[in-house]
This record gives sequence, C-alpha cells and structure tokens, in this order.
Amino acid sequence: MKVRMRGIVAALMGGVCALAAAGGAGAAGPATLSARQIDEVVESARKAFDVPGVAVAVIQPGQAPYLKGYGTRDGAGSPPVDADTLFGIGSISKAFTTIAIAMLAQEGKLDWNDPVIKHIPEFRMADPWVTREFTIRDLVTHRSGLGPYAGDLIILTDSKANRKQVYQALANLPAATSFRTTYAYDNLLYIVAGDLVERVSGQSWQDFVTARILKPLDMSGCVADQLRLGKDAPKAVAHDYADGKLEAVDFPLPQVTVPAGGIFCNAQGMAKWMAFNLGAPSAVKLDKARAEELFRPVTPTPTNPAAAQYAGASFSAYGLGWFLQDSYGRREAQHGGGLPGMVSQISIFPGSGFGVMVMSNKSTRASSAIAMRLANLAFSDHPQDFIPKMGAGELQAVAQAAKTVTDVKAAPRAGSAARAALPPASYVGRYRDPWFGEVEVRVDNGALVMDLGSKSLTGPLNHVDGDLFVAAWRDRGLNADAYANFRQDEQGRIVAISMQAVSPRTDPSFNFHDLHLVREDAQR
Repeated sequence: MKVRMRGIVAALMGGVCALAAAGGAGAAGPATLSARQIDEVVESARKAFDVPGVAVAVIQPGQAPYLKGYGTRDGAGSPPVDADTLFGIGSISKAFTTIAIAMLAQEGKLDWNDPVIKHIPEFRMADPWVTREFTIRDLVTHRSGLGPYAGDLIILTDSKANRKQVYQALANLPAATSFRTTYAYDNLLYIVAGDLVERVSGQSWQDFVTARILKPLDMSGCVADQLRLGKDAPKAVAHDYADGKLEAVDFPLPQVTVPAGGIFCNAQGMAKWMAFNLGAPSAVKLDKARAEELFRPVTPTPTNPAAAQYAGASFSAYGLGWFLQDSYGRREAQHGGGLPGMVSQISIFPGSGFGVMVMSNKSTRASSAIAMRLANLAFSDHPQDFIPKMGAGELQAVAQAAKTVTDVKAAPRAGSAARAALPPASYVGRYRDPWFGEVEVRVDNGALVMDLGSKSLTGPLNHVDGDLFVAAWRDRGLNADAYANFRQDEQGRIVAISMQAVSPRTDPSFNFHDLHLVREDAQR
C-alpha cells in the first residue's frame, strides 16, 4: 500500500496552483463565445458524430446562460430538443452524492475519514484489512484496489440489481491492485455511498438530493430518479447502434444505481448546477470550505491524450465526484455521464467563471468533443477544430465493431473449419460465480440459451468452434454480445465458463471478463 499518497497529491496540486496563478492566458478571462460560434460547434458535431439531438448550457462571465437545444428528441418528425428537454446525465450524478455527504459532514453526522463499517456494519471487501481501513473518502475516489468497472454487470442485470447483491459482489470481487495505489473507475461503491446517505440522513437518496440540492437551486423539471418523471415530461429518447443500425433503445437502469448515475435534467437546471459549482450565491446549505474540498485531488489518474494535445493538460486526478486537470493553464473540473443511448459532459473552470454542459441522446463522444471545442475557443490563442476528425474516427470505429460482430457470426474463429460442439445437453446447467451469482444455460425450442438473470441479457448461444459460443443477447441495442468459452474436465464433462465481450465497442460496464463461472454440480 502506498502510504505517502497525500504528499504526492499535494505536490501535484501545487503544480496546478502554480499554473493557475501564472500570467498570460491564465491572467485574462476567457474569450466570450457568441451564439453563432456555439451553434456552429454543436451543429458541426451533430453532423460529424451523427447525433439526433443535443442540448447545451454555457456559462460565461458577465453573460446570461446560453441555453439551447438542437435536433430532435427521437429522430425525424419528433419534437425538437430545447432547454427544457430532459436527458439522463449518468455519472455526473456522482457529484450530487458527494455534496450530500459533504452536507452530512458539515452537520457533524459523519466524517470523510470515518471507516465505512462505522455506518454500514455489513460492508465488506474481500480483504479483511481493507474492510477495516476503507473510509467514506475511499468510496467516492476510485482507489479501492478493484479492477475498472468491477461488478458493474450486477447493476445491468435486473434480477440482481439490488443492494444485497452489490454487497455480496464487493465482498467477493478479488483485488486487481493494492488498496489506494491505483485509479480504477467504479460504480458499485457509489451505490454504497448512496446507502450511506440514506442511513445517516434518514431519507432516501432521492428525497435528500431533491430537498437539499435540486429544490434550493431551483432546478425545476430535474428529477433524482427517472421514476419521478411525469408521464408527459419532455424526455429525449436514447439511441445506439443495434447490429450496425442506429435505433432507439430503452434500457432503464434500476433504482439501485441512482446515486451513481440516476439524475435526469435539462439545460435550464444544469446551468444552475454549474453556476453553484462556480461559486454563485445559492440557497444550498454548504459552506465554502466544504464545497472547495470537493475539488481537491485525491487519486492521480492518467492524463487524457486529447486534453494533453489540445488543452496542454499535464496533470489529472479524481477529487470528490469530479475529474480535475490543468487546461490552458487553469484548473478544470469535469465529468462525463453515460447511460445506454445517452451521453453527457460537464466542464467547469473554477476561478474563470466558465462552464459547459452538453447532453446528447446517443451513445457517442460528441458531448465531450463539443465541451472540449468550446473551451478551446474560449481559452486557446490558437483554437483547433478537431471535431470532424473525432467524429469520423468514431463512425469508423462503429462500422468496424459491427463488422467484427458480423464476422464472428459468419465464420469460425481464425477462419479454420469449426470443430464440432458437444450435444446441447452437455452444456445445460446452472453455473455460479462468487460475486455475480447464478447463470443458467438451458435449451429453449431446440436452441442452446444463456440467461444471466435478465430479459435483456438472455439469448441464444451461437456455436463458433468446439466449446466456444457467442451469447447473442436479446437486447441488440446493448452492443454486448459475448464469447462463452466452456471448459471440460479430464473426463470430458463441461465444468466451467469464461466470457469476453466480442466487440471492442462494448461498454466496459459489461465486465463479462471478470466472471469465473463454475457448474454447480461440478462443485460437489
């Protein structure tokens, strides 16, 4: 374990402060972006990335917020996107969870350095020492020692998406690195953080965030949980590629996920959220010192190559619900938010009074490209138009990913003649993984089927070669077909399954590669 993390972070933060205090671009305010400039950037990105609809909020010093929608909520013929259109903001919700914890700390009900087991006695990590040492700060800073997106398959599988299963997963997931030494993004621990808010405050996470943040900031229309959306709420429709074709997708994440990514909001509301985080007076009861603590770096992270290339970034870390970096010689706090078929990006520059929120109704990098391009226009002496290149690269990657899946369906792996599979009954059974739980393989109407415990994640096992199959999930919009490699024992009996996503474009939260499924009758 790296026990000198605080000293390393302090040194890095000193470098950021020095950059922010430097002269030149850092001494002057950002260039004021015109409505025409903003519109041109967004429309360029919509075309380059093929996005149905986008909403933006731009905060600039001395200017009224610029709020606008572009395109449509659900393709041709549907209502236009406007400043009131609601999008799922995904993991941008994490900063609402950390502010909730900061409020409870301010009230003396907890401390960031409290062990989690002080408030949640049943909390366990695989290592007992880590369990004892694991603090509230560790819950929200992606330094747990688990692998990236560890256990996320739980929250994508509706029959398993509950807190009991989350705690079971955390207790059984093996460490990938030493505790507090390595950045690895996670979601399950933010679900624990939401449970913590509920236990300490006596309110549901949704009620706490609504009463203590959304209402005081007058974020009207925004909701802490999609189940709180009115029947006629102006909601954008999510889109992603299904077998290479852009289609509407409907994959509502379960309620257990809301502290990690459940808020739905619009440009009007997110402009108020940005203004609050940029220091504007508000009715939110959080003192300045507590608010500033959220933007202190905790876990060093790899520097984004695009930020290094276009913004001169040389430092990156995760704070309390925010990614932090130096851009154009200034401090930048930012975060992305992705749901199936919706992606958002927020970027604020504390001390510069500049902020951008972009929401899109497609799984795409367009939102981050727009936010990055607008900041580039505002702060760079030599702005660069990188959007066409980024968009072309993404569409090429989408086409290549679709071809990969098609090729797997069409021919055996490596182009050789396929080895025969065993009779279907040889594979039938219940398989179990310590953190994920049960997976069933059965025969339906003569076809071999895998069922992870979800209607969406159930589908036929298409034979590839020998004991290698591809699980073709019923929900094609997931883009998450997975190899299922069955393993035989010395007697030729099927005893285990390992899995791996087929497409390089599969969302990393579909962490099939972490499954070690053992047939239940092979364990006796």
